[in-house]
Formats: sequence, C-alpha cells, structure tokens
Amino acid sequence: MTSTKLNKITQGLSLAMMVTATISTQNVMAQQEDSDEAKSNAVEVIQIRGLRASTKADLNNKRFADGILDSITADDIGKLPDITIADTLQRVPGIQINRSAGEGSGVNIRGVGSVGTLLNGEQFLSAGSITTLQPNFSDIPSALVSGIDVHKSPTSKILAGGISGTLDLKTIRPFSLDEGVTFASSAEVSRGNYTGETDPKVTAFVGYNTDRFAVSTSVSWDRVNLANYRLGTPNIGWSGAQTEGNAWDGIGEDRTGDGDQNDALVTFIGYGNMNRNTERERLGITSTMQAQLTNSVEMVADVFYTEMDDADRSIGLVADNAWGDFGWEQHGDDLTSRGVIADGGLAGSELYTANTGVLNAPRVASTSESRTNDRDSLNLNLEFKFDNGGPLSGSVRYIHGEGQRETTHNIAQSFLTDGASQSLFRNDGTGEIPVHPQGVSGRVPVIRDFSGEHPQLTYPSDLGQNMEDYAIISTYSEENYYEEATLDVLRADGTYRLESSDLTTVEFGVRKGRRDVKRDTYVLLAPINQDGLSTDVMWKDQGEVANDTNGDGVFSRAGGDKTIGYDNYLNFANLPSSWVIQSNDFGPADIGNFYFINPEIMDDHIGFQNTLYPGNFKQSQPGESYNVLESTKSAYFNLKFDGELGSLPYKANVGLQYIKTDLTVMQNLLGSEVVCRACPGIVDSVGQVVTDQSYSDTLPALNLRLNLTDDLVARASYGKTMNRLDTRNLGGGMNVGTTINQGEVSDVPVGERYAVEANRTGNPNLKPTRATNHDLTLEWYFSDTGLLSVAWFKMDIESNLTTDVSTEFVPDADGIVRRQVQVRGPVNGDGGTIKGYEFAYQQGFDFLPGFWSGFGAGLNYTYAPSTSDTRDFEGNKLPLNDNSENSGNAVLWYEKGPLQVRLAANYRSERFVGQSGRNFGGGGLALYAEGTTYIDMSASYDINDNISVYFSGSNLTEEFENMYYQWEDFTIAQDIYERRLTMGVRGRW
Repeated sequence: MTSTKLNKITQGLSLAMMVTATISTQNVMAQQEDSDEAKSNAVEVIQIRGLRASTKADLNNKRFADGILDSITADDIGKLPDITIADTLQRVPGIQINRSAGEGSGVNIRGVGSVGTLLNGEQFLSAGSITTLQPNFSDIPSALVSGIDVHKSPTSKILAGGISGTLDLKTIRPFSLDEGVTFASSAEVSRGNYTGETDPKVTAFVGYNTDRFAVSTSVSWDRVNLANYRLGTPNIGWSGAQTEGNAWDGIGEDRTGDGDQNDALVTFIGYGNMNRNTERERLGITSTMQAQLTNSVEMVADVFYTEMDDADRSIGLVADNAWGDFGWEQHGDDLTSRGVIADGGLAGSELYTANTGVLNAPRVASTSESRTNDRDSLNLNLEFKFDNGGPLSGSVRYIHGEGQRETTHNIAQSFLTDGASQSLFRNDGTGEIPVHPQGVSGRVPVIRDFSGEHPQLTYPSDLGQNMEDYAIISTYSEENYYEEATLDVLRADGTYRLESSDLTTVEFGVRKGRRDVKRDTYVLLAPINQDGLSTDVMWKDQGEVANDTNGDGVFSRAGGDKTIGYDNYLNFANLPSSWVIQSNDFGPADIGNFYFINPEIMDDHIGFQNTLYPGNFKQSQPGESYNVLESTKSAYFNLKFDGELGSLPYKANVGLQYIKTDLTVMQNLLGSEVVCRACPGIVDSVGQVVTDQSYSDTLPALNLRLNLTDDLVARASYGKTMNRLDTRNLGGGMNVGTTINQGEVSDVPVGERYAVEANRTGNPNLKPTRATNHDLTLEWYFSDTGLLSVAWFKMDIESNLTTDVSTEFVPDADGIVRRQVQVRGPVNGDGGTIKGYEFAYQQGFDFLPGFWSGFGAGLNYTYAPSTSDTRDFEGNKLPLNDNSENSGNAVLWYEKGPLQVRLAANYRSERFVGQSGRNFGGGGLALYAEGTTYIDMSASYDINDNISVYFSGSNLTEEFENMYYQWEDFTIAQDIYERRLTMGVRGRW
C-alpha cells in the first residue's frame, strides 16, 4: 500500500477519532441533563436477519416510497444477497448489468446506462471510475453496503444525474443497532474452475450504540483471481471488407460464383485465442458516527474508503494480416450474401460473410500483455440535522471526496514467423535479413472454423514447438495514465410541515458542487543509441529504423540504415528462464501448447522495458491529457400531499429541481514537432486551449400514489432527467492508428509507418443527454412477503451520445500530413425512445404446511425495446447502446430453522454494443452480444445463534457470451467466464 493511500486512511480515521472525542465529551454532559427525554425520543431499532425478513423489508420500502422504487436490504450485517453489488442489483426488475472478468461492474436501468449513483443520498467518488458519476461496482466491496434503493422515477429532492434512474447505496447507521456492542465477521475462500486459485476474503464489523451516541466500522479485504478467455478476433473493431480480386497471392478468384470478382468479403485484421487472467486485491473501510448533540440536533459523520489494485494479464496466439493485407483470408464455402454496400470505397459491391476459411497469415505472434490499475478513493461526509418537534426541520451537509488511479499498459509481441511475408527485416548496415531469422518462412495456413459452439483455430502441428522458434520482435508501453479527482459539495435542506387538509409538507434545498478531474496520459520512450546518434522511440520494433545511420538524409531500412534490433536479437532461448512460460490453457479451445512471455513480469512496465531497451522515460501525450472543472448550483422544492380523491386515499409529491452547470475544459494546444519516432504521432504542447460552456436545466417531477384498496396501490409519475458527462468524453484528444508500409503506398518509405484510421475520444462542446420519463404501475401487496405488480414506462431521450464518422487529413507517424482517413469521435446525436413493461411477482409460501412453508419465490420480466435514428447496414433503425429488449429473473428460496437456500437465474437478451469496421459503408457493421442466462446459488446453515457456515456458487453453468456482427449467424468472438464456488463462516455477537 502506498504512502498516499496510508495518508488518506489516516486522515479519514483521524477525523473519525476527533469527532468521536468531541461527541463523547458532549455526550456525557447531555446525558446528565436530558436522559429522561432522550429515552422518550429513542431511535427505533430494526434488526433484519434472513431471507424472509429482508424480503419483507424490501416490500415495505417499495410500498411506502414517495416514488417508483425497488429496494434491496442486506439479510444480515455485511451480507447482501450476491457476491458483488452489481450481481445483487441484477435481481431487480429492469436492471441489466455488464461484467468485468465475470464480475458485475456496470448497471443499466430499463436498457439505459446513464444511471445516477449516490452514497447515502449524495454524490461520491469511486476509484474505478473517476471520470464518471456511476462507479465501477467491482471496486466497492459489497460488505460495506447495508442496502440499495433503486429510484426509477425522479423526485425533486433526489440529485439529478441519470437518465433512467438513480441508485442510492446505503451504509449502516449505528443508531439502528442493538444497544451496546455489536460485532460481526466472516472469513471465506473461493475458487474458479479455470484459475484453480484459492482466494481469501475476510470482513469485520463492530458497532457501539448508546442512547445518544453510536459508532460503527466495517472493513472488508479480499484477493481474487478471475479467468476470462477471448476466442475469435481479439480486437473487434479492427475489421474491413476486401474484394474477391484482392487476394493474398495476387490471383483474383470468383469466390461467390457470380461471374465477377467485385463482391466484398468481411475479414478481420487478426484472429486468435486469448487467456486473460485478472488478479484483484480489494480493501474497503467505512466508519460512521451518530450523536444526539442536543434534543434537537443530531450529527452524522462518515468515512468511506475503497482501494483496489488489479492486474489484467493475458497471453494469446494471434494470426493476423500485419495491418496491411485484407486479402489474406480465403473464405469457406459457407459464404452468405448480406446485401449491397451503400456508400464508401466499395459502394455497389455485394457483401458476403463466412464462418469458415483459411487464413494465409503473414504473421503469427505469441502476445503477452499486462495492464495494472492502482486506485483508491476517500469520501467524507459531515451532516447536522435539526428537528425540535416543531414544523420546521432541516439539515446542513458537507461532502468531500478525492480519488486517484494509475494505469499502466505493457505489450510484448513475439513472432513465430520470420517477418519476410510482411516485409519486416533487420539490417546491421550490410543488408536486410528477416527480422526473426529462426522463424517460419512464408505464410502460415491457419484453419478458421467459427461454426460450432466455440470458435476454433487450427495451426500447423509443428508450429512453435521449440523455444528457439520464438523471438520478441516488438514491445512497447502505451495507454498509461494517471487520473485524480476531487469533489466538494455543500448543501442545505429544509422541511416545513403544514396542518392543511391535503398539503402536508414543503421540502426545499440548495446545493453547490464542484468536481475537478485531471488526467495525464503518457507512453514510455527509450533512447536508441547507434553510431553516435540517438532517437527516442516508443514502438521498440526490431524492424524499425530509429536513426539515419548511413547519413543519406533518409530513414530507410532498405536504403542501408541500421534497425533498432540489429544487435539485440531477443530469441526466447536467450532470455531468463523465468521470463518464458508454456501454456495450452485457452478454456474450451484446444489449440496446443505454445510459449509466451510471462505477463506477470510485465507488471513493472518501466522495469520490463528497461531490461530490453535501457533508459525508458515517461513522455506525456498532450492530446490525451486534460483537466475538466465542473461547477454546479442547484435548488429544489417539493410539495407533498396526503388526502383523499373521492373515497380513495392518495399521497403525491410535485416539485422542481433547477441545476446550473458551468464547465471548463482545458486541453493542450498541439504543435507540429513530433517528439519521437515509431510512436503514434505524439507532438509537443505549445499552449492550452480552454473551452467554457454553461447550461441550465429545469426538471419538474410528479409522483402520485393512490390506494385503490388496502392492498392495491396504483402509481403514476412524470419527470424530466439529465445526466452528467464523462469528463473523458469532454477532454480526450485524437489517437492516430498507423501501420508499417509494406510497399502499398508510395509516399512513405517501405518499413515506415503511415496513418490508416483515427479516433477522437473527446469533444469539449458536448451537451448532456436529457429525457422525459413517464411511469404507471399497479402493485398488489397480498401478504407481508407477497407482491404482484405490473408497470408501464416510457423514456423519450432528447439526444444521445453517439459516434460520428468523418474523413479528415491526419499526420503520419513522422508528423507529416499526407492522407485522409476515417476519424471517429463522440457527438450529440439524435435521441431515441424506450417504451416497455415490467412484471414482478414474489411471495413467501407461509400458507403451506410444515416443511413447504419455508419456500418462497420471485419472478420478474422486463420488456424494453428501444429505437434511435442511427441505421445499420440494412437501413434498419438501431437500438440504443447496451440495451437489451428482454430481461428477467427467477429466484427460488427456502428458509426454515437454521437453513437458508437460494437459487437464482438471470436472463438478458442480445444487446447492441456499437458499430465498427472499414469499407462497410455508413458507420460500419452493428456489433451485438448474444443473450445470456446466469445461474447462481447460495446456502447457509446457522450452527447456533452466533455462528453460521455458508456456500455459494456463481455462473454454475459456465455461461459464455458470443459477439456477432450484424447477423446472429455470424459469430466473430466469444468471451468465456468461469464458474466460481465459495465457502465460509460468519459470526455475529
């Protein structure tokens, strides 16, 4: 743990102890003066233990909520129903989750990913997502959270920040504990069927509650190893179309049998099998103090700290076209016509796809990659609440958050091919030879068969069987960055209770917030010293030229300049033995045994690069570095009504929230001087570009609850919503993708890099997404654990963040602008509509006799179709990003005596990921992820009142996720997740 992290923990806990000491002193005095009155005003203690009790609490919260809400309550201290917060949330009707290494990480509500997330009712910073306001839930230990409210309809009092809803994470309030000391802890181990590692987790909770003072602290620590395989194409966006006449051997062929060679065939830059392993170490600490300072003033202080260090490591065998030869694939006989390309360079060509074929690979590489993240966040809350029993009550609250994240990225590409087929050579000044002399000469035939359950690649049986067959040809470290953010919020809220017949309460408040996000992106450069010359290089590629060693004024390997690796041949046989591993572990794919650089030694990105090429240093990328300052001022009022409409009791709230947002986006003004060779066009910064923009939002909200009978509740809501922008979408710059010239262009020397595409990650003039939401629900509470409900919802999204494709002049790797390429970047596009239904049923079967009375069940289904004005290859309107039209859950649980068991299934239909690819016309082909069904279970047994043992299993059926391009029968990649089993012991005193 770094000293910075220790300082943050120390600051938070020091504040906690200081407040504790202050409160304790005041507490003694107050107890002497007001003990009798304190007892009469004591906080009600509500203890929830078990599945049935948490189900009752959830229904109670939903039934009496001001708006449309679903609630999740921990069934014991530190015990949410699932392993992670996101996995728990996926059981709620209308919620869909995304996964990171198999664990739930991101959340959608009703098909929209713009979800506001609060901590105890206010904004906070999450270490895993510093640039956004929705956290990465994988870095927040679930043991720190006692409950979650899912607000599906807006109310004026809840801070606006999401389009489809708001999540409010709740931590334990110690006044809710039994009087005296409460202690709880757990210890568990888990294991995945692919990783085979035994991973530990421990949690501890201690709380102390008296009449006027209470304090609690929760700690969670775990270390986990997660398997996540990718079969198929490793980089989905790197795709394109070739014509039949553009064959790898220079001989055109009428593959489709229509008498010409003008049809277009879909292919990718590369295909491979990747073994991806994620190692995570998480620490979470939360501490809360409550004190009744006087009879009318209560103080609440919170410290919430999270830290996660992780390393995503991968090895893989990849066959590719060396970024230049889209005619490298000979498609199989299962060619399928998909229609005519409407525009672009291949306009008029008929497009075909195939799930089988032979790859005539100019390059086969053993790739190793390490991406590390070192992140932490600290959130502090200090709140004073006033209530003297009169009509006016209120609170004042200050929030401070700070977070930081450092990410490193290290890659090593080791060839099995000699490089000649991709025109990659080394030169020691006496002439060119293949860059990997001991590699396979010529193209390597690789059989591709993606028609079965799992994508399969078959390599020649004698390929790569000896360490001497491999050599590190290219290594580099890019996409490294350091982010830091601060958050400060000051707010005041008031409530005035009236004695009128219907208007019962007026709520009002003001708030001022400031969020400051900084990002510095860098690459590692190494000085290449040759013959008294020195040049800084990022892509340490042994076929690249770094210096004009022959002095003719031209950088040309063919012209006689020495290459980077001419005297540094990195054959595996010459490397330290600890650097090289052999593996055949690619999940369900069987491709054989191959050698790889051990990605674990690459976690130290500078140390690894220095071992191969000494002197590496950090070079900032001005185009990807920025500072965004967001200041907001808001005010709200909310009127609450309670009365009768005719003879029917009703409750309602109507209000308005006004938000003024000021944004300052500071980006670097880019010069024309390229600061390195063999790098992605990094130029110097010659100043700063500052973009200021302001916008205001007036957001009305109305919620009505009508009791048709004692058990039948109808609700209606209307409201306007807006989201907060991801600062990376505001401040990010342009990245230019380059490839090595193999002779296909004449304006750049062979062996030098030229631009082929570009991506602009930021747009400082983006506006927030806004929407108008409508909801109608009918809820029948037929028992204390029974609910049958139906809901209709509609979201009219005014505009949506989308990707625009334009053609622009961009510089080649040497900084000279020569050509136009396609540039993708974020813009405010047309909006869309999601209109659908939710159905939910849950019940405890208390009415059944004996053993059967312990059962309970829950079922829910959400239908959420969406449309946008963006069209796919066939001209059809696309859905909104990441939206699944159908989703649902089925839960069967049992609780009787000391035994609790729960079996859960979660279904999510196909989801739209985005568009990509070159020469397909329009924005490219539409990418979808196929539908998935995950089965999980948990069980616990209470040995006595204090000790219980438990067992759980996630992804019991080893579900995997297929990715397909435009058409369901055209699978291009598959993500494999593992089954995980957990067992542990929990105690409470």
